[in-house]
Amino acid sequence: MSRLDRSIAVAITATIWAGLFLIVLPDRAALIGHIWLVVVLALALGVALQRLRRDLPRRTSSFDAAFAQRGTSRARPASLARVEREVTLATGTAFDVHFRLRPMLQTLSAGLLLRRGVDVERDPVRAEALLGPAVWELVRPDRSAPDDRTAPGVPIETVERAVADLERIAWT
Repeated sequence: MSRLDRSIAVAITATIWAGLFLIVLPDRAALIGHIWLVVVLALALGVALQRLRRDLPRRTSSFDAAFAQRGTSRARPASLARVEREVTLATGTAFDVHFRLRPMLQTLSAGLLLRRGVDVERDPVRAEALLGPAVWELVRPDRSAPDDRTAPGVPIETVERAVADLERIAWT
């Protein structure tokens, strides 16, 4: 039984009851008529709202949308893409090791060392001991620019060792 059919059945029932009350209480005809009218109009409004809800497209409110879970983004962060690009370039030429990878590693290692109270410029011996040979070779302050900029860069294994050493410092 659909909502419309139920509403019609309730309207007919309300009409029958209104007729019975009119027979029993003829002096209250105006009140009975008003009550009957309110019941029938409420049923009609319910049917109209149901059809309107069914026919209109469903949109979430901006309030509900603010609390809706957002899908995870598959896009890679730009900073990650930049680091990957610099590491790839550093495995190619000595120029990229010195002018791309080295500054990034210097900044990162200096921050990690400062958390431990070590300044690379003031205490290079302690900094070298904490960083390890793989990282120190890349970030030491006295490292000069390569004479042959097209010379081969560092092997990826060296970069992996440097990353492992930096992670060790960061997590200990």
